[in-house]
Amino acid sequence: MKNIAIKITSLLAIMTNVLFCHGQMKTKPTMSLVFWSIAISFSLLQTVSGQGFNNLDFEAARNLGSPGSFAQLPASNAFPGWTVTAPYIVYNDISLSGGSITIFDTNSPTSKAPIQGKYFAYLEGPGSAPYTVSLGQTGQVPDSAMSIIFWGNDVGLNITFRSQLLNFVVTGSTANYNVYTADISAYAGQTGLLLFTETAYGNSALDNIQFSSTAIPEPSALALTALGALLLGLRRWEKWKSIVDLSQISGLPKGDRVS
Repeated sequence: MKNIAIKITSLLAIMTNVLFCHGQMKTKPTMSLVFWSIAISFSLLQTVSGQGFNNLDFEAARNLGSPGSFAQLPASNAFPGWTVTAPYIVYNDISLSGGSITIFDTNSPTSKAPIQGKYFAYLEGPGSAPYTVSLGQTGQVPDSAMSIIFWGNDVGLNITFRSQLLNFVVTGSTANYNVYTADISAYAGQTGLLLFTETAYGNSALDNIQFSSTAIPEPSALALTALGALLLGLRRWEKWKSIVDLSQISGLPKGDRVS
């Protein structure tokens, strides 16, 4: 992790200073020692960061060919870094019979609205045929991760990490997509397969997957207060309505208090 590299750099610097102060080094640290300290730290940093997920926003797509031609694409072109399982992998098109994974861009000839950046993924679930439609990637969840987020529209997605189902809830919404969040804290620092699988007859848009150090937000105090006010208002309305009905039955003047 980044913190590990920083700590090692700091430790090397401290050891150098200690040796110099105690006379074990005749001269101040040379530039070569400083260079190797930094090189070791960055090497460790790159090794650790390489264990993480990549292309979570699908912006690494390349050499896609002609849009809307329903030509089969190599998964490595459409979704670099991902393992794709589907009968069809296409660009700016979908399979009417289901079973396709599409890389859509902002110039899509269909009615699919862009989500974030230039590209997003679209999973069209299988119909009656028994095949799988999924996007998966193995990586390490950051140590500080509390939640995992994605933008899109979920109609039948099953999302798992290390074969354990992640329960996503809607935490935001726009005209074109929803924001979905799930608790990932139990897997912080762990390496495993993150898998998005579309169910039969489902279809889901997926983009901007990210890990957050913030937990899933609880219902705000404002929302709870508003709910309480609504319930209180309904209760008062029912009480007032019963008083009016009773006054009409008994012949009492409307508005008189009934004890």
